[in-house]
Amino acid sequence: MTAPQLFPKPAKRMKQPPKDFLREQLATAADEIIRLRAENEHLNQRMESARVALEGEAL
Repeated sequence: MTAPQLFPKPAKRMKQPPKDFLREQLATAADEIIRLRAENEHLNQRMESARVALEGEAL
């Protein structure tokens, strides 16, 4: 049985992930942002056309 250390070693730092993995994550995030922006634009156009149609009915 070993004696407990007076000064325990600090925890080892985690290794940084490979650059290819980080690039893949960045590309995935960018694709998701592009998709969400397109969806948002589409929904804004639908909302605007619905608003115009409702205003036309009110006249």
